Amino acid sequence: MVLRNGIYRIGLVILLVCPMFISQAHAEGDCKLHKKESKAIASLFGENDVILIENNFFPDSSTHEYFHRGDCIYRITEKEELRGYLLSTSAKGRYDYFDYSIIFSAEKAVLKVIVTVYRSTHGAAICQKNWLSQFEGYHGGALELGPDIDAVSGGTISATSMVKDIQRCHLLISSLQSE
Repeated sequence: MVLRNGIYRIGLVILLVCPMFISQAHAEGDCKLHKKESKAIASLFGENDVILIENNFFPDSSTHEYFHRGDCIYRITEKEELRGYLLSTSAKGRYDYFDYSIIFSAEKAVLKVIVTVYRSTHGAAICQKNWLSQFEGYHGGALELGPDIDAVSGGTISATSMVKDIQRCHLLISSLQSE
């Protein structure tokens, strides 16, 4: 009985600790384009060069306040002309973090939002293309779940988190200097 309780406790600790390391994989991660991101860039811009902006690129504090550890920012260029940006980031759902990317135009308007990794069993409705398409054209300002973005059944926490984080991401991209 004592051995069984000890094994149960070890198993419980493993179940509680391991998801924290898995959830932080993106935050610690190396910035590599996900297959979904490459496909979305190709569909929007055709074949272009994608250049990672170094994460220590942010010299002023106004930009740094919007930058979260784990954010990966890419410039999308064609023949050295800026076509847009891609920001790969993560947000908190009810239980787990999920990874998503936003593709911005050179004018810094949202062109596309893609959920690249959704780890939870609840709230996956935010991965649907129809729901994500509501963010297209967003160019800053107020954005609320309900009046601006339709709520999604079973994904209220994830949807609310994404709506708030997309505003942060837009502020981050808007603070970048165009070349």
